[in-house]
Amino acid sequence: MIQVTPVSSLSISRWSSRVSLAVVFLCLVFGCESRYPGYVESAPLEVWAVRSDEERPIAGVEVRALLASGKELVSRYTGPDGQARWEHVDGDLVVRVEDPEGRYFPQERTVKDLKEPLLFKLSEGVSASLDIRSAGAGGTEPLAAQIEVWPMDGAIVQGSTRPDGGVDLEPLPPGEVKLLISAEGHVRTVLDFTLAESRNELGQVVLQPGGTTLKGRLRAEEPPTELSFRFRGVSIKIPAPVRGSFEFTGLPAGKGTLVGRRDGRELFRMPVEVSGAVQDLGEIDPELVAVSE
Repeated sequence: MIQVTPVSSLSISRWSSRVSLAVVFLCLVFGCESRYPGYVESAPLEVWAVRSDEERPIAGVEVRALLASGKELVSRYTGPDGQARWEHVDGDLVVRVEDPEGRYFPQERTVKDLKEPLLFKLSEGVSASLDIRSAGAGGTEPLAAQIEVWPMDGAIVQGSTRPDGGVDLEPLPPGEVKLLISAEGHVRTVLDFTLAESRNELGQVVLQPGGTTLKGRLRAEEPPTELSFRFRGVSIKIPAPVRGSFEFTGLPAGKGTLVGRRDGRELFRMPVEVSGAVQDLGEIDPELVAVSE
């Protein structure tokens, strides 16, 4: 006769606790990445914001995580210790740090190794103002325009003109910057300035009517999710082409580069000599362009 010894629920609980402790101990010593198939380790993205002069933590700074396409995934604010933290599984990110109070100029960085903490040393920014007019109106009428500031250090800052044609841009990093000025029906203009400390009066900028419309069609099984045109150190981006067709407007005459990306990965780049009122590049095969380059 076989005698069965009953096992109490308390014994089972103690046994399970011992096994759990053993698993935790093994994970601490050897790591758990290969403990079982399908294990996915979420990577904590840790961002710190401090003042550049004394490395004192800055609270209340907005930290934004973006995909390469510009889509925002998450936004956090730094705490009293200057830290913002969240979990992310995989994929490259663009991390942008901005001060809602406008004391420090924004900074941006592409993140590939999510296991390494990011330290942003923020510096106080300067301001710049300018007045934008149209040559088509004799240089006397204000012009509705959009401005992008491309600094040597820091992230791109955007702004729009007021009804009187003026615009104030801040906070900006001191030093060399490029201003990309765009207005409907006018040539996109790039100007170089050197910003000093405090406030910078950049004067009046007159835009010329016209510009080149650059268009074409893409032939690809996996078309780009983003197209951009680079010239004079700045870049104009447009959304994914509609049925393969794309169009850039207001381009200045001269050399530039057409770049296609898909989900942050560059597919091709194509040199273009811009000229005329309308320039049709015809059908473009990204694979052939990439090979030729």
